[in-house]
Amino acid sequence: MQTGIPVSLPGGLFINGQRKCDALLRPLDGWLEERVGVAMAGRDNLPAVVSEVLAAVVLSIGGEAVVWKQIASLTMADRQWLMLNLAHILQEGGFWLKGYCDGCEQSFDLYIDPRQLPVKVAGEGFPFTELTLGKHRLLLRLPNGIDQECIAGLDTEEAVAHLLSACLLSVNDASVPEGYVDTLDSDAFKKIEEALDKVSPYVGTVLATSCPECKRPQQIEINPYLLSAAKQEALLQEVHMLASAYHWSESEILSLSRDRRRFYLKLIERSRNVVV
Repeated sequence: MQTGIPVSLPGGLFINGQRKCDALLRPLDGWLEERVGVAMAGRDNLPAVVSEVLAAVVLSIGGEAVVWKQIASLTMADRQWLMLNLAHILQEGGFWLKGYCDGCEQSFDLYIDPRQLPVKVAGEGFPFTELTLGKHRLLLRLPNGIDQECIAGLDTEEAVAHLLSACLLSVNDASVPEGYVDTLDSDAFKKIEEALDKVSPYVGTVLATSCPECKRPQQIEINPYLLSAAKQEALLQEVHMLASAYHWSESEILSLSRDRRRFYLKLIERSRNVVV
């Protein structure tokens, strides 16, 4: 039986025709913490980095081991939710964010627990939806991590056009006519977005709060992908302390779970405080 940290996905992955939402995250050891930290340090293509991190962190979905392509094919909400849960593990609970009041221009701190953010599960038909535009019946699928990677670096107009071209699967049960996407106006785009929203899972990443100074209502936006950037310096300091005390190799220390590392560090600190 696999052991890990359970996470329920708001969307899920289809395995052998069945939708699976029960994911397990690998228990963290030093090697995994280091891999996440190194990956998050390079963000030329953030969606690709997220896929790399999640491929290393996700142990299974629906009881089945998953590969990079399956991780990359998860919807945006699933990837956000997994990264928020990873952040919770790495930060050992909730954490503080800094906000700035657009009224009195004072900064303030806001504590959040990522597991308490609002989540909407996928609607019927996930990850597909149908929509009729005039004489055309469209079949669409929700964007996923692969799509995010492809549009990284594009301007908004190019990104929207590319995303729709990738997610529009058929028109009137046939292949999408060449140039069809270019014929759609802003009203059509709005209807497509509304149709996708009905089946899409959702993770709330905008928090409503108020400035503690002037009480003006504020909205704090959370970037779920950047909260998991582990502090490599802290990990390396732990490695140094354990290596100095026990003369273990870096490889041996990184193979320890975080709880085991912290236990030995407490023993070191306790021994230093013993009065001889």
